[in-house]
Amino acid sequence: MPQVVSTVQRSIERVTDAIKAVLRAARARWPWFDHWGRAYERYQDRRGDRLAAALTSYGFLSFFPLLALAYSLLGYLVGISDEARGYFIEAIDSILPGLSAPLQVDRIVQSKTTAGVIGLVGLLLTGLGWVATLRESLRTIWGKEPQAEGNFVLLKIYDVSVLLFLGAILMASVAVSSLASQATHTVLGWLGLEDVTGAGTVLWLLSMGVAVAFDTLIFLTLFSRLSGTRAPWRRILKGALFGGVGFEALKQVATLLLARTTSNPVYASFAVLVGLMVWINIVSRFVLWTAAWTATRSAILRADGTRDAAADADCADEAVREITGLTAERRDGAAAAS
Repeated sequence: MPQVVSTVQRSIERVTDAIKAVLRAARARWPWFDHWGRAYERYQDRRGDRLAAALTSYGFLSFFPLLALAYSLLGYLVGISDEARGYFIEAIDSILPGLSAPLQVDRIVQSKTTAGVIGLVGLLLTGLGWVATLRESLRTIWGKEPQAEGNFVLLKIYDVSVLLFLGAILMASVAVSSLASQATHTVLGWLGLEDVTGAGTVLWLLSMGVAVAFDTLIFLTLFSRLSGTRAPWRRILKGALFGGVGFEALKQVATLLLARTTSNPVYASFAVLVGLMVWINIVSRFVLWTAAWTATRSAILRADGTRDAAADADCADEAVREITGLTAERRDGAAAAS
């Protein structure tokens, strides 16, 4: 029996070594694959899963208070605008794939005064804690030292402004997407192309494009304002676009995943809440992974004045390739001249 165990162990080690060798060869051959490898290493070294768990806890606790407070503010500030409140409910639906109907978001946000008071207290206790946790998580992934608290009141005002910005961008995304779809639908009707095959696909692509643009703006703001990076926003734009496209793709896939979670009889009456926690955790991991992918780009490393061993090795390999290429060119040139 010990010999069998030893044989199996050696076989597993050989397979593992072979896989590692293949991955090393792939990283040496394709820079983009090496970038993914360095992003994964950074995410793991800085305990991204634990940071995501903390974000999930604060995010789950602050979800319902923020929902109540946001709708309450809409009720007072734009009481005559049912359309604005409709955009709000639609915005919540758009970020909860497969969960908005079981959660009955439209019923949660009916009260004004009670919801406002509960939301305000909950916001102070959890919502601002979520923003603070997000800031520290992004700084950790970016490799920055924890930020000094500074003036408590000013810091909380800044955190409130972050929440207001995220909410405004979310509603603007839904409003612009809806208006763009309506305008495109009207134009197709004028041209007599409304019932043409593919018209629905055009409207869907337009809606997705608007959503990706606003998601990119959110990632760009979070990475440039909360991470502590010294890189200008233009250099972060590529990572923000990666996050925007990935988040929309994630929502499409998550619909199937969360449907399985919420239908699991093990969770019984808690299935929807478990599904909400799973979704928040997935989003938190994706945000931190995107931050790791962005922070390990060579342009960001140069701007922040930091380098890691992998980046230095890449530069050394690139220099060797350049020297080898120049030597080969000179040798070929000499042979042609002779």
